[in-house]
Amino acid sequence: MPGSDAKKVAFLFKGGRRDRLAAADPGPREFFYGATEIAGADLIEEAELAKPPPSFWTGRIAGGVVARLTGINADSIARFSQPDVLSRLNAYDVLVATTNSQGLALAFLRAKGRLKARALFISMGVLGLKAPPWRRALYKALLRHASLAPLSKPEADFLRESLGSKQDVEYLPFGIDQEFWKPGQESGADGDYVFSVGNDWNRDYKTLINAWRPEYPPLKVVTSLPMPPTPNNIQVIAGGWRKQVLSDEEVRRLFQGARFVVLPIRQTIQPAGQSACLQAMACGKAVVFSDIAGVWDRNVLADGETCLLVQPGSAEGLREGVEKLLDDPGRAAEMGRRAREAVEKRCALDVMADALKKRLGALTTASWEDKDSP
Repeated sequence: MPGSDAKKVAFLFKGGRRDRLAAADPGPREFFYGATEIAGADLIEEAELAKPPPSFWTGRIAGGVVARLTGINADSIARFSQPDVLSRLNAYDVLVATTNSQGLALAFLRAKGRLKARALFISMGVLGLKAPPWRRALYKALLRHASLAPLSKPEADFLRESLGSKQDVEYLPFGIDQEFWKPGQESGADGDYVFSVGNDWNRDYKTLINAWRPEYPPLKVVTSLPMPPTPNNIQVIAGGWRKQVLSDEEVRRLFQGARFVVLPIRQTIQPAGQSACLQAMACGKAVVFSDIAGVWDRNVLADGETCLLVQPGSAEGLREGVEKLLDDPGRAAEMGRRAREAVEKRCALDVMADALKKRLGALTTASWEDKDSP
């Protein structure tokens, strides 16, 4: 348990986490963003909080206009603004926001002086590369009331440049549950499949389908996104995180049995594809990944060493990367081995938890311990 100087921290989630924790086998822990590793940390799901009252501000039309223009979710602000909800939130010293809507809402309430708790915002693509100057100015004024913890080094640099030197921004390494995502016994030998997975709207499955030639091995794609027409050697399997069609174990087996993994991503500063990429790497698989601005750590995603980086949106570039691994299974196997080592060293769950505890300590002048500490 934390010492006498311990502070109270709560992680805010959209939903699904409590059900996972209550399960006999909760599966991989990375989507708790370190909450499961910190003693005394509470989890709050938005469904536990009172629904926002109907009003013009939170009406569907008005709220949609506000969100499209500013990226700020009026519904989240209204939900957190209710007196009983604010009272509950203000019982904490630090609130960790795990979505952009939460982080912006907390910053707004702190700017208005209504929220006393500090806000640590795990931001993912909160400000786009092509954001207009007026939005950058708005966010510069708003986000100085929160501490930002982007999961990408380039995004951290981009936010510092966009929001100014007074903004509290520090890269937080995303940690994968390397004890769950691990190499298996499957060989991934010639004649087996290649694997792709993900529901992020930055996935570029159109380019992947255009790149996949008839002579290539079967490609298995797990996604709930709408897909263009696919050729006979591409199999689409419906799947998502909140409504599971495949279990975590089944997804892990798909990673383990693949020859390698292909993750096509559209250009973005957001670390899109991060979790799937690290899961694959932790399973000892080489990954063909798009060389987006949001590549979170090039010491982890080292082109030609732990992965192959290809031009975003280019079917030709994607095809070239795929063929390098198809033509050289030994290279793919060695790349997968180095990928696993890189995850263990730089992107494991305990690495994220340690970095998070230091950040919380800096915000509260308190020390934080692991949940299994005596």
